[in-house]
Amino acid sequence: MDMVLHRERLKHGRKLVHAIPGPLRELPDGAVIAVSGSAYTVAGGQACRRTEHGYAPPQKIRRADGLPTPPPPFMALRAGYRPVLHPNITTGSTPS
Repeated sequence: MDMVLHRERLKHGRKLVHAIPGPLRELPDGAVIAVSGSAYTVAGGQACRRTEHGYAPPQKIRRADGLPTPPPPFMALRAGYRPVLHPNITTGSTPS
């Protein structure tokens, strides 16, 4: 599984960003989106940016560049797997 995931994370030594299959508001908890070079974790229909000091408060995200998460773990999230998220992730506004 690690070899499969590794191939889906990189292409020619560069990190792959996969297409987002649907509206941001429908992404499952635990999905990670890329926005202008930053990673955001989705929780409760909101997106929290990961910083060196933890997670920033949720922000309304209108557009994302894609999913850095490879398809197999994303599909597990979408199928109902519920991740344990960092306790600093809070909820507030909904991404569009």
